[in-house]
Amino acid sequence: MRITLKIILASWVLLFLIIGALLFNAYSRLKPEAFIALLTQQIQRNYPGAELTVGKVSYRFSLDFNLTLQNIHLRRKDKLLASIGGVELKVPWWLLLVNNGNVQVNLKNLDIYVDQEPGESTPKVSGPRSGAPQTVRVTLPDYLADAKFTLRAKEISVRDIHNSRRYFNVSKLLVREFQYGKNSAFELNIPITVKHKNAQYVSDLWLFGDLTPETNRWLLNYRGEFRTKEASDRFQIEDLVIGGSATFIPTSLEVTSKVNLVIDKNPAGKGQFHVDKESLGISLELSRLPLTYFSFVYDEIKNPYLVSPEGNASGSVSFSRSFVNRSAKVSGKLSFPGSLFLSDKDSISGKWQVGFQDSRWEVSFMSPKGEASFFRRSVIDLNRGTVTQYIEELGFSGLDFGITIAPVLSVSSFADSKLGVYHSTTVSYKKCLLGDQVIDGHFRYGVTPEKKFYSSELSTPAGSHLKLSYAKEAEHHSLDLLFERFRWDPSFRFLFPFFTASNGTLQGMVEGRWDESWETGKWRFQVNGTGLVQPAGKISDFIDRTASFFDVDAKVFNKQNLILSGKNGVLSLLGLTLENTEQVKITGSLSSRQKSFLSIAYLKGRKSKAARKEVLEPYWKQKEAP
Repeated sequence: MRITLKIILASWVLLFLIIGALLFNAYSRLKPEAFIALLTQQIQRNYPGAELTVGKVSYRFSLDFNLTLQNIHLRRKDKLLASIGGVELKVPWWLLLVNNGNVQVNLKNLDIYVDQEPGESTPKVSGPRSGAPQTVRVTLPDYLADAKFTLRAKEISVRDIHNSRRYFNVSKLLVREFQYGKNSAFELNIPITVKHKNAQYVSDLWLFGDLTPETNRWLLNYRGEFRTKEASDRFQIEDLVIGGSATFIPTSLEVTSKVNLVIDKNPAGKGQFHVDKESLGISLELSRLPLTYFSFVYDEIKNPYLVSPEGNASGSVSFSRSFVNRSAKVSGKLSFPGSLFLSDKDSISGKWQVGFQDSRWEVSFMSPKGEASFFRRSVIDLNRGTVTQYIEELGFSGLDFGITIAPVLSVSSFADSKLGVYHSTTVSYKKCLLGDQVIDGHFRYGVTPEKKFYSSELSTPAGSHLKLSYAKEAEHHSLDLLFERFRWDPSFRFLFPFFTASNGTLQGMVEGRWDESWETGKWRFQVNGTGLVQPAGKISDFIDRTASFFDVDAKVFNKQNLILSGKNGVLSLLGLTLENTEQVKITGSLSSRQKSFLSIAYLKGRKSKAARKEVLEPYWKQKEAP
């Protein structure tokens, strides 16, 4: 058979006519006007009275039909229900002929608005009117009914219609070849931002998995990981991997999921996640979660005895949020091994626990045998991330008193502290050992809305006793101190910087009442020290300076007795008695407003005449009150 050029040309013309007819038939189904009409029909079905506006429409032909819509807005009256920055639809032309193929839908900048009128307590998605279907229903044309859909979306958010507040945000969503009854792969990126104390911690949660959509529910399996955007020493969760299965109910927008946590390929915890139109709830049981994940809230749990939480924690955490009244609740309990730090060189090993219920936080410690314990209850301002008040208790039993007294504040440090937060600290001792002494007692100090207070009482079975009380109410200060055969130890720092010693026994009392300045207050001071070794501090400095006026070295006297009184700016030195093999007594009157003098009498061991000297320098004045 001879094929001529005419036959070839006729065949090509026929082929072009057939292809042209097919393309025209396909295009007539998907021309921009037809697509927008279909979209408007679905909008009116689900959102009666709403108006759809499209800013710009463009399209082109290649192996598929490419239709692009930009600046899409859905409004009802003056309210914006939703907006889309751009929609790109790619439909292969053969799909329109054989009703089989993969449609690509690309979205960007999709915003869904939540409407809450002033005074209205229930936020709601701006959707169908009362009486309209509560579930959005879409009817597809026949030529798309059996198609598969690949969806790519960037920057999806749910916002408050009245301000810029975001309820939820998705940076990226990818679903490949979505079709009811068939398994599809998906990828999801959710940014997570935590704001705390003017700092912002940002990470991305990437989820990968598959979904099987059915009419009444969708089944999902996923696995994901966190990727920190901004490196921070206080917030690193990059090693945490999560996985699980979830169920999505389209009719109620309800998601229920089981969650598994994995760190370095080892199980770290498990839990559940539930969200619907009214609330969000998360509950986790943790088996080994690094404490570094909680380091950004370390200020809420820290105290002088928990230097830095390290290692792994176990316990539970739950969080719930109501979309109806915007309330949120968080609770949990974590435990981890650690040490109770008493000083830079001394600590006690044991177990810490952190429990929290919204703004109430409890931190506790217990040593294995119960000989050391700590408990702290705090109230936290969650918005500011600050502690508004706390109560803490330390307890020691049968331990070395010289070591366990290290964390106790001195009365001077406490009196000078500017912390205005309501708080109290109690440190108690039961049968603690100091050399051959068995000591019982306590220290207690804190701040109430009315006053500052500091008190202590220590005693031994042999009759050694100390009682101390300091208080400040408004501008009025009071101090009471009682020694009864009290044996001093170099580990005692609670009277620093006024008195310390390597050894010695104290007997006597101190009583003071003053307002702005201790010098103008009323004082009674009568303390006898025997066996003193290396006495130091401001009281000892006063004794040394007083004795030096008569070329007497007070440091060589291991027995010192000081009796003085004060009133209206005048200190009456009733007697400073220094004794070893010798004995001298110094008396006098000290004042910065009138003449001051000192007199000395030699009572034993030294054949010297009594002397009297005028004092020109007010050496006894101190900025801090004794």
